[in-house]
Amino acid sequence: MTRSTALPSPTAPVLARATAAIASLTLATALTSCSFSAGELESVGGEETAAAEPTAAAEPDAPEQGEESPAAEAPGAGESGAGESGAPAEGLPMDASEAQAWAEDVYWLSGSGEAFYRLDWTASASTTLELTHSGSSNFIIVAYGADGERYASIVNEIGPYEGGSTFGDLPLLDGPEAVEFVHIQADGDWTIGR
Repeated sequence: MTRSTALPSPTAPVLARATAAIASLTLATALTSCSFSAGELESVGGEETAAAEPTAAAEPDAPEQGEESPAAEAPGAGESGAGESGAPAEGLPMDASEAQAWAEDVYWLSGSGEAFYRLDWTASASTTLELTHSGSSNFIIVAYGADGERYASIVNEIGPYEGGSTFGDLPLLDGPEAVEFVHIQADGDWTIGR
């Protein structure tokens, strides 16, 4: 009986390590190119929970309404009619009166850091925003409706960015025409063009 004592090829371990390295790089690239969006943060526990519990016990459908009522009362204290109409600024990151106008005849905006704009023009499915960001951290632009409902992230990237986003490609249940506000979060200079 003849037994072969051939040694494994020295390139086999090298190829195995190279393949593992390529797989790791591919996974890292895929993970860093993902866009994640988080909704509005709500506090957990504390005095707010105690205030909401009696309302929830009294009416089964009241937890959402009970949570919305204190938020609507706080911003509406200085505004007339804000509490009467429901909650025009309730889901917005800032009070609607703080929004700067993005006029219909203005095609480029630029700034640095956080900004909040009210669209004085109507977006359509074909409206494309051209975006740049020179910061090293988050660059997030979120679209909101007139009622303060958060619609979609127009962009959610980390670091320098140059690209575009078409309203027709966004998951806007009420359509692009319903977009009333955009909230920009950035750590560097940015531009937005339409």
